Amino acid sequence: MAKYGFDLQRKNKKRKTTALICLFIAFVILLGSVSTFLLWRSLNYDFNNIFIKSDEESTAPAPTTEKTDSVTYNGEVLFLVAVTSDDGNDVRFINLIDVNLSNKTVRVIPFDHTKKDKQTELTYGKILCTTGVKELVSSVEENLNVDIDRYTLFTDSGYKSVFRALGDVTVKVNKDVEYDTPDMFLELKRGENTIAPEKVFKYMKYICETEKGYECSRLNAEIIVSAFEAFYNIENFNYADTLFSKLINYCKSDISIVDFTDNKEKIEYLIPKTSKEKLKVYVSEKVIDNEE
Repeated sequence: MAKYGFDLQRKNKKRKTTALICLFIAFVILLGSVSTFLLWRSLNYDFNNIFIKSDEESTAPAPTTEKTDSVTYNGEVLFLVAVTSDDGNDVRFINLIDVNLSNKTVRVIPFDHTKKDKQTELTYGKILCTTGVKELVSSVEENLNVDIDRYTLFTDSGYKSVFRALGDVTVKVNKDVEYDTPDMFLELKRGENTIAPEKVFKYMKYICETEKGYECSRLNAEIIVSAFEAFYNIENFNYADTLFSKLINYCKSDISIVDFTDNKEKIEYLIPKTSKEKLKVYVSEKVIDNEE
């Protein structure tokens, strides 16, 4: 039949093609109508709203992501920080850390653990080793007439783990150090040294083995100051929850996750907001800031 010009199969193909084209056109018209209706609805059914004057656009407030530091905080918190050997029989050092929100300062206060408690006649180091950190806190509060808000107790392993988690610090050394014993070897040059966590731990032990009393605490206080300067920044604060969960496992402390969460805004408040700002953290001999 194709021979005589009656190709029914071809005719069916044409019909199918025509039907598909018509269906596609109908779909496009329907989609366009719905889109137009939705646009009109979003413009409150007023096509005049399509044309917005450029000066109206310019007066619209630009979105901002900049956080204004409109909130100010006041108050002062005193922490006790101590480090002992892993077996708890030797005290490396004890320091107090005073955080003042009013003037945005952190003072690290050297504490001589070889001095004696007035009541028991035991050294503070002995109190820590024999009766525990809570008894040490009570003794320090009574003898110095201060209130210690929270304490943190590290062993050698915990101290080392903290710096492993945070990274390198820069310490200033007053003289060349070359310390070689059966237990460890340490070499530092006079001046500023950027040192890795393992070396920070060695430097701490070197101080504790070569210095005693107040001087031992003072030099270790300088390491803590260096740690604050290196790690207390907005980049680390962005991971503050993760860091806290990790670091709190390296010590014995009465600082809880609730304390951390409740004071998170105050922690951020102390962080320098621009590259020109610098955290005011330093070693202080005064336990009470305004004492003579």
